[in-house]
Amino acid sequence: MKLFRTLIPLDEALKTVLSYAKRTEIEEFRFDDALNRVLAEDVCSPADSPPFDRAAMDGYAIKGEDSFGASQNNPVFLRKKSRRGEKEKEKEKENEIEIGEGEYLHIQTGMQLPKGSNAVVMLEYAKERGTELELFKPVTPGKNVSFKGEDVKKGEEVLKEGRLLRAHDIGMFASLFKTKVKVYKRAKVGIISTGDELLDPKESFEGEKKIADVNSYVLEALLKKIASPYRIGIVRDDYEEIKNAIRFSLEEGCDGLLISGGSSVGKRDFIADVVEDLGKLVFHGVAIRPGEPTGFGVINNKPVFVLPGYPVATISAFEMLVRPFLYAIHGVKEPRGKIFAMASKKIPSAVGRTDFVRVKLLCTENGYYAEPIRVSGSGILSSMTKSDGFVVIEENKEGVEEGEKVEVNVWEW
Repeated sequence: MKLFRTLIPLDEALKTVLSYAKRTEIEEFRFDDALNRVLAEDVCSPADSPPFDRAAMDGYAIKGEDSFGASQNNPVFLRKKSRRGEKEKEKEKENEIEIGEGEYLHIQTGMQLPKGSNAVVMLEYAKERGTELELFKPVTPGKNVSFKGEDVKKGEEVLKEGRLLRAHDIGMFASLFKTKVKVYKRAKVGIISTGDELLDPKESFEGEKKIADVNSYVLEALLKKIASPYRIGIVRDDYEEIKNAIRFSLEEGCDGLLISGGSSVGKRDFIADVVEDLGKLVFHGVAIRPGEPTGFGVINNKPVFVLPGYPVATISAFEMLVRPFLYAIHGVKEPRGKIFAMASKKIPSAVGRTDFVRVKLLCTENGYYAEPIRVSGSGILSSMTKSDGFVVIEENKEGVEEGEKVEVNVWEW
């Protein structure tokens, strides 16, 4: 294939790719193993949380009204709740002990508030003298108390289906005693790098004129948050070798493939032809910069992304086409993180092409500014490490003016 058949617009490419997205199956997982999995059910609280009124501070449980008027010069004295007798001890075990007028009881953070009490006096505002408590500061009813259902009420929806689970979501499952959660199964995605010039960085390097295989490691890292990457490694620029590597990956149970390198129009760029030979090449060539040689096909009903050889172009294609596809098949319904900023300088762009512009975010007292990282060529990986995210300049737009508001897609590694 000497030329791209057609350079299609990004919107058309994305729409086409998403039309092949099939949701993965649902599986049940232990809640503490569900980090970075996509929730496949709405989660409602089976009970109030906390399940009772509890102390929010270490101190003394009292009736707030009994403290009114207390001050350093005019302290209020309360008497300790008597715990004498077996009957009172049993009540205490069952949290049924009751505070009467003018009484107090020592309490620790998180403990259930005794009946009759409605406030907690902090330790520093009182002094215990035998069976009496000297108060130096009043507290209003409800002070230093976490009320029943204050966090989550019974029946309340706390997490929605389609959420990419974070660390604090795991904590919410624990608080609800929800030990099993339904999540979408992770797709197994094969990763192949092609090129005679490539060398695995894990192998010995003794002055050979080789280039490190960056793409397979970058793609593996990008995939880890949402899918299950299967890095196959480097395949030489040989038609049959590439064909066999694709067949092998699909036989290994891969649900899809990311193949980088060999996607352009050179004499040794075979990937698009191999995909068409084994299945169907849906499109080859997208009007994006960097990432123009990107293609997409289907082999044995499995999606295959044909990605450029240069690392920045590969990342560009991943962010604009592969990531949305992965989010669709895994049921992610959350929008990706964006920060609105002003362009610190003019960013030129050609009409008819979508530009992927790496930017650094500058935080000032007037808000965020997006500073474009000036580079030439899509092999400058440092343009990624120096950036905080990227701005997409749409194909119908002739660049961005200085001071113009832009959306910065922050990196989601």
